[in-house]
Amino acid sequence: MQALIPVYVLRIACILLIASVLGACSSTRLAYRFADQGILWWVEDYVTLTRVQKSRLKRELAVLKDWHCEQELPRYSDWLGELRREMAAGELPPERIEHHRKQVADFAEPLAARIVPLATGLLGSLSDEQVTELTGNMDREQEERKQEYLGEDSQEKSAERIAERTERWLGSLNERQQTIIKEWTQGRQEQTRTWLDGRGRWQQALTKLLEDRDQQGFQPRLRDLILNAPDYQGEAYRNMLETNTRDLTRLTHDLLQAADDRHWETLQESIASLKKDVTALACTMPG
Repeated sequence: MQALIPVYVLRIACILLIASVLGACSSTRLAYRFADQGILWWVEDYVTLTRVQKSRLKRELAVLKDWHCEQELPRYSDWLGELRREMAAGELPPERIEHHRKQVADFAEPLAARIVPLATGLLGSLSDEQVTELTGNMDREQEERKQEYLGEDSQEKSAERIAERTERWLGSLNERQQTIIKEWTQGRQEQTRTWLDGRGRWQQALTKLLEDRDQQGFQPRLRDLILNAPDYQGEAYRNMLETNTRDLTRLTHDLLQAADDRHWETLQESIASLKKDVTALACTMPG
């Protein structure tokens, strides 16, 4: 249920579209309708676009969004219906949690494939000054993340973030659930460091690639960098991803096991509301 949103380039701008649908907030419909504008603002947080670049990106995002609401939102609706039916039993075993996690990941794949032409076109059109601005902003953000996630109070902040995300779906947590989250975040700083290191390697690879954006082979190399990001983030990062996947499945299961009846009721209501919004947002074929 959690969508990660790395805020650089268009690497997974597609996740913004998914996140605006899977965000479990009362403004889901509004967020989705303005997702393309949100992506534009997000991109310009990192690089100032020219009028021509902005106009082209607007057109391409409009096409992407039309495809997404026509082809993908019905899939989301079907999945949410399946999830809600399983939730009615008042339990969700680890293997089903993993199934639904993979389903959300699968939603990102066709979007990522369609993002590649946008990314290659935009990045290939950047001037030297824009590349300098982009890489400088990415470096600044990387340092800010290190300070935030590796600081003295990073464990406490991590527990607060997880609790906040969980409460979006379950409502206020009971004492046992709060303890589970605090225990889960203990000793995870090294994994956070590995994540940041891998993120930094990917950014370095992108920076080097942008230096050669006028050379033959730029587009296929960028496509590989976007779609196969873990290959550039190091073995430790890839191992960390596997460990985190198992740990998150366990955490989700433990939190649900500790849930009260009111949590299950809130969760089902959240899923039902989200399904209603997704169904309403889905575009219909003409005629």
